[in-house]
Amino acid sequence: MTAENQQNNVTLGALCMCAAMIAGTSIDISVKALAPTYSTAQIVFLRSAIALPLVLALVWHRVGLSALSTAGWGWQLWRGLLTAGASFGFFYGLIYIPLVTALMLAYVGPVLIVLLARPLLGEHISPGRLVGVMLGFAGVVFVISPGSLTIEPAIWSILGSALCWALLSISNRQLATKVSTPVLTFYTYPVSLVIAAVWTWGAWITPAPMDWLLFSVTALGSALAHGFAALAYRYAAAGVVAPFEYTALIWISLAGFLFWGEVPAWTVWVGGSAVILGGIVALRG
Repeated sequence: MTAENQQNNVTLGALCMCAAMIAGTSIDISVKALAPTYSTAQIVFLRSAIALPLVLALVWHRVGLSALSTAGWGWQLWRGLLTAGASFGFFYGLIYIPLVTALMLAYVGPVLIVLLARPLLGEHISPGRLVGVMLGFAGVVFVISPGSLTIEPAIWSILGSALCWALLSISNRQLATKVSTPVLTFYTYPVSLVIAAVWTWGAWITPAPMDWLLFSVTALGSALAHGFAALAYRYAAAGVVAPFEYTALIWISLAGFLFWGEVPAWTVWVGGSAVILGGIVALRG
């Protein structure tokens, strides 16, 4: 691969991760609005049930349904469990933790990806990339208000979700040359759907018309987020694209202002600047 093509792939990987974070933001906002009324299991169930046919259609269009049978069942079961852990953990945490704070806690994910990339992927993490990721993490720590971290179960739920997401991201890279992106995206849903269906049984609440729209947003946003994230790790190394998960801070802050009239504190802007700078340093490292 020429240096120019390699740089193009890095740029595409970064752009795909940024797109994944925009899609992920739509999920977070919708779930935060739905959480007071519906159980975590029902949110996961309807998100998965609505998204699954959309992703199945994408598989049929791009690679054919026969590709689903050659994806490696062990790998896909593992990825499905990781997806369930990431979804249940984060959605549960959103019930008790403010949206921006939950996102800040989840930002430990990219750091975990960098730490896990060497033993699981054998990737060399250059000092520049490591400095970039740590700079981004320092920005996240700067934003967090210690006084808001008072509900231990919810905190551990978010951190567990971040670990699941990090391992799922690593698996995207491990399977990048073996399984197509549509197939990888498809298999993130069935396990979550089954687990959520069991937990929702007997506790179903019929959604209001407007809530159906929010559930649809979580489904479409989820499909796009998983798809773009898989593409990101197909194009570039985990240590390069992981810092771009921090760009979600921009969209979450903007959404908070537009929908809830929230004006982020100056610490958010300072910390967010460090996050963005860390991504740039990691890209050039």
